[in-house]
Amino acid sequence: MAGTVPVNRWLITLACLSLVLVFLFRVWLPSDRTLRSIPELPDTRFDYTLSDFQSEFYNSQGRVEWMIQAPALTHESSSKTAIIQTPTVIIEPDGERLDARADQGTIVRNEDEIILTGNVIVRQKIAEGERIITSDRLHHDRRERTIVAEQNVNVTEPGASLRTQRLHIDLDSETLEFSDHVQGEIYMDRRPGHRSAADR
Repeated sequence: MAGTVPVNRWLITLACLSLVLVFLFRVWLPSDRTLRSIPELPDTRFDYTLSDFQSEFYNSQGRVEWMIQAPALTHESSSKTAIIQTPTVIIEPDGERLDARADQGTIVRNEDEIILTGNVIVRQKIAEGERIITSDRLHHDRRERTIVAEQNVNVTEPGASLRTQRLHIDLDSETLEFSDHVQGEIYMDRRPGHRSAADR
């Protein structure tokens, strides 16, 4: 019996350590598993390509900020950017919701930014109907909560049609700022179903 006492003590000590580790692990885990920041793509040290890419990008409060679909995503390790072909991007689907399409997109991993280029078109539901924005380039900064459309920008909605070279959208204040060669038409009747700049 004397030889078995150290073994029993060792088993008791091991069991106690296991309980402590389980407790610490449970404390370390977040209470809400849905709270995620932008999800990690594969290792940034390697080049890779993903087919039929689809992902949701969350902020620290668990709110979806981007929903992206694309037939292909190519990661470049040297620049830490991901190139997406013919992407469909939904910005703030639970908030302002802007549905965007373009020939190509670039996700800048370290800056939480997405850049769309080539035949960019953005659609947004508004009180009067639908706002449509087209441009050659669009840049969305998730941290600053801004969208900047540049080069050959056209904005049409029921009752108005504007052309400019630069459009700045502040998502927090929900304001649009036009600059650089602004031209446009504004109609007196902005009710849905009446004369619309988008129909001209």
